[in-house]
Amino acid sequence: MGIVGEEVRLSSVTVHWSAAEAAFIARSDQYPGLVARDEWSSLAAVDNLIDVIERQRRPDLSAGRPAA
Repeated sequence: MGIVGEEVRLSSVTVHWSAAEAAFIARSDQYPGLVARDEWSSLAAVDNLIDVIERQRRPDLSAGRPAA
């Protein structure tokens, strides 16, 4: 989990095992379109969800750069 200007604070996270995906699936009501998964650990799925949320909230630094 990286450090961003503001911390991600979630009031609740739901994690369930998906037999179809053979992985733990994590989601939050606060970010309904974002989902994370991990094949081995429910805690890792939550950590991945926080990473996904941080990347979503981070400004796109490549937007103002010219193409290489």
